[in-house]
Parts: sequence; C-alpha cells; structure tokens
Amino acid sequence: MSGTVIHLPQTDATGLSENWLFRHCGEMHWDYLCAAMGVGGVNSEEMRDDLGKRLYPTFVAIRGRYEKPLSTVCMDERFQTSVKLKHFGRAFFQGIITVRNDAAHFEIEMLTTFVARNREGLNDLHQSLPASNLAYNCEPLGAPPSLLKLSQTLRHRNITEYDFLGYRFSLLATALDLSAGYEPSPYIDYNGAGLLYFAAYPTIADTLERQLVLRHELMEGVGDWAVRTSTVARDVFYYRNLNLGQRLTATLKRFDRVGENIILHTTLTAESDGAALADIFTAKRVRP
Repeated sequence: MSGTVIHLPQTDATGLSENWLFRHCGEMHWDYLCAAMGVGGVNSEEMRDDLGKRLYPTFVAIRGRYEKPLSTVCMDERFQTSVKLKHFGRAFFQGIITVRNDAAHFEIEMLTTFVARNREGLNDLHQSLPASNLAYNCEPLGAPPSLLKLSQTLRHRNITEYDFLGYRFSLLATALDLSAGYEPSPYIDYNGAGLLYFAAYPTIADTLERQLVLRHELMEGVGDWAVRTSTVARDVFYYRNLNLGQRLTATLKRFDRVGENIILHTTLTAESDGAALADIFTAKRVRP
C-alpha cells in the first residue's frame, strides 16, 4: 500500500484529475505485474516473447467506479492505494486498484495483455505472450473476468445493448451522431514507447465531448460543461493504437439524462480508415 497527497499536479480544472488517476493506477498495475513476472520493469530486456520480440503491456479495458464525484476531492487530501493482481492464462492480467481515504473511495479495474509491433516505428500491433520460461507469481483466475468477456463482445460487435450503472440502452439506436476531429499531441498524449497512451483516450473523449456539448447546446443553463459536471463512472474498451501524426474522430453517440447523472457513449475511430480505436462510456454527475 502506498500513500499520495493531492497537490496541483494531481488536479485539473474540474477537481481530481482522472488522467492522473489513470496514470497513477496504471503505474501501480505495471509495477505489480512486473514483480509477479520477475522482470525488472516494462522496459526490461526480459519483457520479450519466445521469438525475442519486444513486448508492450497494453490495456484491453478499464472500469472505474467512484464513490464520490472526482470534483469533491480537495487539495492536501491524503489517499492510500492498494492493488490486487490476478492473471487469466498467460495472456491477461487483472488489477483491482483502490485509491481511498476516510471520505472517498475510487476503484479501478484494469485488464491488460501483451502486444508486439509488426513493423518498427509504427503502431500496428499484434497480441503476443511473454517468454514461456517466465512464471507468474500471483493468483490465477479460474474463469475469464467479466470485463474481458464484455470487451470481446464489444470488439466483435456481438452485443446490441449495454448496461451502465443499471441503465440499459441500445448500442444500435441513437438520437445523436455528433463528431469532432483531433490530432493527439506527441507531448501529452503519447508515451515513451511511441504509443498513444491509455490514459489519453478518456481525456481526448472528454475534451471533444465538451466541444460538442457547447457547440450543440446539449446542456441547459449557463456555465462550462467541464465544471458543471464531474465523472462518477467510466468504462473504456481499447481496440487499436494510432500512429504519431494521425488524426482521430470522436463521435458522441449518446447523451442521456438519468437522475442526477448524464450518461455518455463516445467512440474513437481513426480518421484515415474509420477503424475503431475505443468505446468509452461515462457517467457525469451534474453539480449543484
């Protein structure tokens, strides 16, 4: 268990930064994963498959559930982070990362696998496995996590309805189809491996959703969408990466008022060929 004090680097204009929260939990997940595999870190020479190709741990899906809106976190609050790591077969690791104090509880489920590049310098990736001589020193799962099964059905479009926080809606019928384009920044959206960073996907979605909400006046009343709402839940399903310099399109499929929350469903696709990059489901609490 590790401790963190919330200062300016952990916040954004809305309160506790979810981008920071994803990065923090992702780092903890990778640290525990590498320790379980007995390798020195994600950049270790041992992080290779049986053919000797460099492996990159990559995210399949993330589920975040926040007991309180992120905006309620104040400066100088102290939090403790704990990690429970399990593996399913040799391909997948599931991490349950909890960040909490006496007043708030944030839980993030992280599901990861391993990929290798098809060609150096490009983010065309294929799934691979760590070398067979590496043993996994953590608890095995006897069945695939439900988040993995959900990710696979979404990836292959074998699902027509989605249940998010008990609110069930159609993935086929939508009243919205609003889009905005974006070129991810090499300075804030990509990591040192040259990959579009997993924590950037929801931040990009938030940024473009805000543009669409303001442009199309989807939210009644005055004030900026970003500070009038705060995230309380997030599901992210990752399908592909994006080469540096390429553009993506965010399409807002759903904007539903459900009680004190607004449920959003946004897809990210590559602008060049329309290939799916991610599905992002978000619940935003409307602030008083």
